[in-house]
Amino acid sequence: MAKRKVKTEVPLTRKQVSRREKERRQRLILVGIAAVIGCLIVGILAYGFYVEQIVKPSEPLAVVNGVRIPTETYEKRVLHQRMGIDRATQELLIQRAQFDPEEEQDQFLLQIIDQQLSQLSLQRSQVNGEGFVDELIQEELIRQAAEEQGVAVSSEEIDRRIEEYFGYEGDLPTPVPSPPTEAITGTVEMTPTVAPTPMTRERFDELYSEYLTGLQEAIGMSEAEYREMVKAELLREKMEAPITEQVPTTELQIRARHILLDTKVEAEVVLKNLEEGEDFATLAEELSKDPGSAELGGDLGWFARGQMVPEFEEVAFSLEPGEFSAVVETSFGFHIILVEERDEDRGLDAPMLNQRITDAFQTWLFDLEAAATIEKYWSVDKLPPEQ
Repeated sequence: MAKRKVKTEVPLTRKQVSRREKERRQRLILVGIAAVIGCLIVGILAYGFYVEQIVKPSEPLAVVNGVRIPTETYEKRVLHQRMGIDRATQELLIQRAQFDPEEEQDQFLLQIIDQQLSQLSLQRSQVNGEGFVDELIQEELIRQAAEEQGVAVSSEEIDRRIEEYFGYEGDLPTPVPSPPTEAITGTVEMTPTVAPTPMTRERFDELYSEYLTGLQEAIGMSEAEYREMVKAELLREKMEAPITEQVPTTELQIRARHILLDTKVEAEVVLKNLEEGEDFATLAEELSKDPGSAELGGDLGWFARGQMVPEFEEVAFSLEPGEFSAVVETSFGFHIILVEERDEDRGLDAPMLNQRITDAFQTWLFDLEAAATIEKYWSVDKLPPEQ
């Protein structure tokens, strides 16, 4: 039997030993670097988790008279607004797809839908800003003022408002066909008309449950948080009501005409013609550059303060009936104004009265803000990412 050869290990030279030691140290350095990098990555991830899950939610968006508005509230409100606008946009796009842009009868409706889509796009862009923070601050100011005045919103009122949102009108009696009606000719209409079927409680509960599920899954908003939003809206309305009652429904108004020219030289020529006795309405119809009033002889109708540019109003309200002004310069051009009637106590039309009510409530809110201690901590990084 042959003997097994034993491999004889050749001793390393000093140079080889030195090289191996150098390579070992390099491997240790690389392992150490990898470990440090790994620790840094873990640390960064942990810090990000800490900021997003612990620091950021607990950091206030603002503090109003010592009351914190959580950043989480702001984030969910922004997401809720986005979701509502996106849903409305999607519904309009579905409607738009049903019309043919080549059909003349559809073109007008398409223009209306496109205008609505443009408005929604503008609203969408305005959700992501500091202005939305101001809305939440105002909500808190209103809540504090309501608490001081003993104004509250009940759970039942919140229920009713939510039901209104979904078109549920409560447990109404089952609709019955209306009796046949006799026409003017004496003949009897034998086909009864049936009132639209109201939403049932079961259907409302189903829709509301689906909506809440969607809120929870999409933006993490609970039913309690949603009801707080509804409560804030109702509270605002309740605080606005007494202010609305105090807004005057009548005020000084004038009925005036004007002639608008592009240059001061043109306006001075027209003014000279008026001074020589030429008819104001005729000159306005012939020369005025205002497309809205020229055909009416420059007639602007009745208006109150706040409806025209300040330079125009200052002169117009200083004139007596039958008196016309010198040349008045505004951003639109050069005007000559004639006041035809003046009423110190004329009733405001609906749009102007609503504007007065809005202005009065905003003034009340500004006064609250001026008297409050408000700290803002908003920054761009508080905006929730697009989903």
